Amino acid sequence: MSHPARDPREGQHITITDARIVERLSDSQESGHAVRVTVIQGGRSKNGYVYDDAALQSIAALLEGAHAYADHSREEADIRPRSVRDVVGFYHDTAFHAGADGEPGRVDATLHIFEAAGWLWSIMSEVCQLERPELIGLSVDLLGSWQVNESTNSREITAIHALNSCDVVTRPSAGGGIRHILHHDSTSTMPNGGSSPMAEQQSNDELSQLRLPHLEQESSRAHHTFEPSQKPISLKEQRRQLERMRQDIQLQQCDLELERRLQESILPEPIKAQVRGRFKGRLFEESELELELTSALDLMAQLTRDGLVRGHGYEKIQVSGMVSEAQKVQAAFDAMLGLEVDATRFGNIRPFSGIREAYGRVTGDNHLRGGISAQSQLGLLPSGPFAPTGYVSEADLSTANFAFLLGSSMNKRLLKDYQAWPADWQKFVMVTSIKDFKQQSRVRMGAFGNLAIVPEDTPYQALSTGDSAAVYVAQKRGNLVPITREAIINDDLQAIRQIPAKLAIASAYTLAEFVYGFLSGNPVIYDGVNLFAAGHNNLAASAPLSTATLQSGVTAMREQSNSAGKRLGLRPRFLIVPPELEWLAMIQTRSANIPGSNNNDINPMLGYVQPIISPQLSNTGQWFLAADPREVDTIEIGFVGGQVNPALFIQDQPTSGQNFTQDVITYKIRHEYGGAVVDYRGLYRGN
Repeated sequence: MSHPARDPREGQHITITDARIVERLSDSQESGHAVRVTVIQGGRSKNGYVYDDAALQSIAALLEGAHAYADHSREEADIRPRSVRDVVGFYHDTAFHAGADGEPGRVDATLHIFEAAGWLWSIMSEVCQLERPELIGLSVDLLGSWQVNESTNSREITAIHALNSCDVVTRPSAGGGIRHILHHDSTSTMPNGGSSPMAEQQSNDELSQLRLPHLEQESSRAHHTFEPSQKPISLKEQRRQLERMRQDIQLQQCDLELERRLQESILPEPIKAQVRGRFKGRLFEESELELELTSALDLMAQLTRDGLVRGHGYEKIQVSGMVSEAQKVQAAFDAMLGLEVDATRFGNIRPFSGIREAYGRVTGDNHLRGGISAQSQLGLLPSGPFAPTGYVSEADLSTANFAFLLGSSMNKRLLKDYQAWPADWQKFVMVTSIKDFKQQSRVRMGAFGNLAIVPEDTPYQALSTGDSAAVYVAQKRGNLVPITREAIINDDLQAIRQIPAKLAIASAYTLAEFVYGFLSGNPVIYDGVNLFAAGHNNLAASAPLSTATLQSGVTAMREQSNSAGKRLGLRPRFLIVPPELEWLAMIQTRSANIPGSNNNDINPMLGYVQPIISPQLSNTGQWFLAADPREVDTIEIGFVGGQVNPALFIQDQPTSGQNFTQDVITYKIRHEYGGAVVDYRGLYRGN
């Protein structure tokens, strides 16, 4: 059973709070080793990400059974399956622990280390012995969404989509570290430098000493000593006794935890007695007890709402799984804009029939006599991913307005339509996060040639390489979209429903046009030469798309060499063409035989490259080959603050701006990014 500890992704040092070693022995010697670890600490990490309790709970759910790897993947954006050689263990018994007194929570887990990774166990044992647990930590690699909080210059996590990996590293930045050792082999030592609580003597199969950790309240059954004059007891019997004592101690721990949680609970005594009767005198997991207490609180809250219980404070309990009025209204907005609503949660909720009905439902002003952003009298709590800067006021956190609710639904619709738009360009470029609008510089160090032979008693010779840099500056793109008082009075829902869809298409197309512009525009790059040039060996003149010209392009990319003149052996992965060449590209890459061949020869280009059709390309005489960006640098696209999706903001103050002068609420869309060609060797053009 795990217990929360009140002690102080990647970074904060965590000291050992419990330096004991608990041996877990049974009739069959258990293989491997286990360490209780903190995977991630809530709050703000050194990288600027902010994890709340909801994000930590999502991570805890994804972590159960996950692989443990040594070090992060070499490429930060690499989400391919890791090599089996990197696996050092797995995580189990994951648990989320809420922080006390406003402190952030954390996610703990048991890290089981495989016998084959004995080197890692040796390191962990030694750092514990030296009382230097900060030398090793845990770091999570996640796929998630966040929103930028400009006031604190941080990225607040809004959703966790996937856990790519959880790795043992040397420099974590989100609080991941060792808590205490659970069990290990018989020759290990305690973190304080003393000898192990149990040392097995292999020569006569006897235990020379047997001690167990003690609790504040110990039972006499937890102390078993062996006098030298007693008849020797077999190792198997000693292990059985040890197992019984371990179970006794765990039972005491469970009873203590049960009483502690019942004393802290606001449940009435009859309910506490019922819970005590179910859990007293047996082993249980903390999560099992937590579920029972939560269910009891939910029941009392429901009885309060039904009028069966009064005056005990249960009216204020937020029952998990219950749908608030604010959430129902937000769901009606979502359905009005054509978004899917969770039927299991909201039932057959009726969408608002028009924008005017929605406005009247929220504000109570059916005739729009007040300002467009008149506050609701419903006491709605803002929820969902839409959180525009400047909306929340410390003076009024219990109201929601029409602009916010509509904007939240519009933002969901915008992101849904934006993410549904084809983005095949992501396959051959590198997507990264940049901090600001300053010039971004990507230094390209020159390559080394062959290593020199060093004769005996002769000093090594230093090598020097030149370097160059690819630079770019991110730019801000966006527009204002007004919604007038007249549009609401006229109930012009169809026009308003088109706004997020059209913004999504505009954002996606603008970004795609920017990326494909590097191919069609053939810009001057870092070395002062155009991207596609004869000197770069990546341009074929008078080479219309065919099996033969494709093979020539493949050979040219294979022959690309680094600055030291060594061939790189690059392989193209993608064939990029305008729509006019789509069917020709399919024929060249998917025909079993060479198209037009009189001898029915086998087509060597069958499945060799993946076609990408770009409507942003219009020159029917040009086609392009691109390598996998995980194998060689190609084009880098950097998003400011890591905000890959466009963001939607509100200007709805009734005493300023167009809302005051023209009865208009304004939505602002913003998308910030830039990019540059980092290396020409991974790109090829034929024409």
